Amino acid sequence: MTETNPTHEEMHHPSGHWYDCTGFQRDLLLGIATHDRLDQAPCGANLHRWLEGRYPHDVNRSRVYTNLGDLYDAGMVKRRPINDRKTAYELTEAGQECLAAHGRLVEELDLPDMMPATARDQ
Repeated sequence: MTETNPTHEEMHHPSGHWYDCTGFQRDLLLGIATHDRLDQAPCGANLHRWLEGRYPHDVNRSRVYTNLGDLYDAGMVKRRPINDRKTAYELTEAGQECLAAHGRLVEELDLPDMMPATARDQ
């Protein structure tokens, strides 16, 4: 089996509906992945605190849970009960691929070439 490089279409329209997610939902996916990597429970309260530390304004707690529900409905995350009151969120394969595809897009960027000539020359 040979590996192939992703096509232009695959690179710019990643699977997992990356472009169907809001920026807030994308941040939640990143937060879940970050918590998982740090062996911290990616539950709603922890994700809320994580976002509060990164956003310049207050983050409504219900907004976190509403968007986690939307990501669950979209098949991007799955739920795992921690106890009777807490639920941890995990990326599904689709959620993982979504973040990986975005990472490939960022790696592909050539920022100086993307800027208008007048901005580069200053």
